[in-house]
Amino acid sequence: MRQLIGLTTTILLGIGALQATAFGQNTPPELAADCSAYASLPLPAEAGKAPVPKTPPACASYRSYRGIGRSVNYSEARACAWQERLAQQADLGQNPEEPTAWVVGGSLILADIYFNGAGVKRNIPLAMRFACESEEGMATLALPDIANLKGSLHAQGPFEFCDYAATTFTMNFCSGYESQIEDGRRSRYYSSLKSSMSPEQRAAFEKLLAAQDAYVEAHAFEVDQGGTIRVIRTVGSQGILKDIFHAEVVHFERKQWPALSDKQITRADASLHREYVKKLEQLRAQTREAIDQGAVTADHLSRGEEAWQTCRDAWIAFARLRYPAAVEVIRAEITLDRYRLLKTIQ
Repeated sequence: MRQLIGLTTTILLGIGALQATAFGQNTPPELAADCSAYASLPLPAEAGKAPVPKTPPACASYRSYRGIGRSVNYSEARACAWQERLAQQADLGQNPEEPTAWVVGGSLILADIYFNGAGVKRNIPLAMRFACESEEGMATLALPDIANLKGSLHAQGPFEFCDYAATTFTMNFCSGYESQIEDGRRSRYYSSLKSSMSPEQRAAFEKLLAAQDAYVEAHAFEVDQGGTIRVIRTVGSQGILKDIFHAEVVHFERKQWPALSDKQITRADASLHREYVKKLEQLRAQTREAIDQGAVTADHLSRGEEAWQTCRDAWIAFARLRYPAAVEVIRAEITLDRYRLLKTIQ
């Protein structure tokens, strides 16, 4: 999430003038800083066609919008988002099948869709209405960067109002959303690699990916679960593991092997073992109060270590087939990755 140094002052326009701007231009030079200025902007005709849900929708507009687990389909995303918006307004709560969509759906996704012109005519004031509906603080925090864009779109990709989440509650959900977007990008890369693999290599790679996923899941227990930002903390730490794995696959495919000395390769296992024993002793000394507040325990660490060992073995099996000349250095690098991670666990 982008952290803004401060808020710049923007000019507050009258409601009538704002509406004229909203439907006369796509990129107004100035936007109101007060969310009340957007509340009466008329909605598109399709908003009135959405059926009023009786239960929280499970369609997950963010998935259709960003192509997460399905193809990008802006029309489908909007149809779902209108239903989610009605569910949000009726306070229907969270659908357990799609928990992220409770927040990253409805008004928030409509804000992104209309700001980016994703399958619709771009309309920044209307996007601001939806952003304000989702979270006023988020909409206000986004204004300086919107002003700096001067009507243009992000060169790096779509504008995401989630980047400006203003409360811990929204940050937690947006963090999960961002993680899913990154997961999708990595998954597409891994799928592209499989086309260049032999059947034996592909089978070993599938086992490696499954073992890596299990390790990432187990690592959640190695992250302190205390405080209101525990979700952000956990997703962030898991994201680091995913990033390291992805970067190493990319480097190994390019035959860019780890720059390790013979001593580092030889001593990798011993270094990890010492750190693991040391960390176990520290965690066993945790007080009951700390554990009750979400501290990592020795049992949590053991579960993570076991999952990592399975992942390491899958790495070695795949490396023997795909990178036979570099098996030992890859094994050492994977081991040292775990060693470095253990040093950060408290």
